[in-house]
Amino acid sequence: MPIPPAGGAPRTFGYGQPMWIAFAASLPALAADPGDDPVAVEPIDEPAPPEVRGQIDWQAHPAMHLPWPMFRRGLTDRPLAHRTWRHQFRQTVSAVTLGDSDVRVFLAAAMAAERAQTPKQARRLVLRQLAYVERFVDAHPDDYALAHTPEQARDLLQTTDKMVVVHSIEGGEKLLFEPGDAAFWADQGVAVFTLIHLRDKEFGGSALLEGGVGRLVNPKGTRAARRGERRGLTEHGAASLLALHDAGVLVDFTHMSPASQQDALDLCVAHGIPPLFTHSTLARVHDGSFAVSDDQLVTVYKLGGQFAVSLNGLDLTPERASIEADPDMCPGTLEAWAWQVTAVQQTLRDHVPVIFGQPDLTFDDLSDAQRTLLATGWSSDWNGWTSHSAPVYGKGRCRGPAPEGALPIDTLGLAHPGLLPELWVRVEERGVDLDPMLRSAERFLQLWACVRAGASCGVSP
Repeated sequence: MPIPPAGGAPRTFGYGQPMWIAFAASLPALAADPGDDPVAVEPIDEPAPPEVRGQIDWQAHPAMHLPWPMFRRGLTDRPLAHRTWRHQFRQTVSAVTLGDSDVRVFLAAAMAAERAQTPKQARRLVLRQLAYVERFVDAHPDDYALAHTPEQARDLLQTTDKMVVVHSIEGGEKLLFEPGDAAFWADQGVAVFTLIHLRDKEFGGSALLEGGVGRLVNPKGTRAARRGERRGLTEHGAASLLALHDAGVLVDFTHMSPASQQDALDLCVAHGIPPLFTHSTLARVHDGSFAVSDDQLVTVYKLGGQFAVSLNGLDLTPERASIEADPDMCPGTLEAWAWQVTAVQQTLRDHVPVIFGQPDLTFDDLSDAQRTLLATGWSSDWNGWTSHSAPVYGKGRCRGPAPEGALPIDTLGLAHPGLLPELWVRVEERGVDLDPMLRSAERFLQLWACVRAGASCGVSP
């Protein structure tokens, strides 16, 4: 299944598998009629339900110890012994700290089964992670609930104060080989699927981690990049993206190489698919391998998609930035994250006429429902591979000794989920508008319901 090109010959990575060409040809058409706008909004006669407001964590890994035993078990009831922002390779999600986070929707991501040798092993390893999360929810019925559908999630959010846990998967390696695989994961309640993870594999090129880590984790991709190869989406990757969408699963483009990312966006434009970026950066603020340009960000929102920033100031320190950073900003801290989020939100506000296809429209003119379409999110990546935001105050830090009235996050940094309410206090003081983030859970529910119904999710008329 060739990727619809922007112009010229189809673009592939060079090792697509023939079975996927036949499979893709058997998929039902996802695009509108040739004469229609593929991202047009279909009228809805039924009144919209009341909007959900609350924080959503777009990706976390509470079961990392299953694919990678070096990590401690997550979601336990015992207090964490290690509480500092320096938590590389340590589990940070306990029942106690997660319960203090005030998060309403928690997307618990099973990690890619990168050590598996066969599709059977890969599926079994991911299912073990999903089951681990489900056992935790069953053991804490007063505080948590699992949702397998957007309707279940919305009902729980509107009728209880429980944290709603939803399954997701980061990395599809060996998980999408048969025509029914995408539907299988949808049946497990998986709402979001990050197609490509850390290595160039069957779906296409991966964003290269910087330095020696990138060469160690993805030697094939590093060599290909050194030779100047494009490293775009494969035929297998394109067919898998379409299959996931057809099964009602939202597809996350984080971790894709720049070429794979652009190929995937082109495919979304052709088929009216809403793209997700669950933990990415804006190129003009932090131009790394995960970065998205302003034009790409606008395309994401025209298609009805969502963009979420990694909740890690260490990863968001200005790098090759084309806009001037706040001179008062403390690098590697929540202040760097606040600057990144503000830049994303401002970019969307500046492009309201383009996103909504109305030249005279301004952000101030938007209705409440339209503002929800511009929601922006965040992703903690507990327990990821790296530490989180450093403290602003303390020995050797930007501000020196903490002033009277300092909060724990000021001197500990983002040590665990229980400090998130303090984070929102501090970033709001830095000028971050929390409203778009409080709308992100509602937009997630809308998008999940939209793709499951096979409806158009686009924004522009």
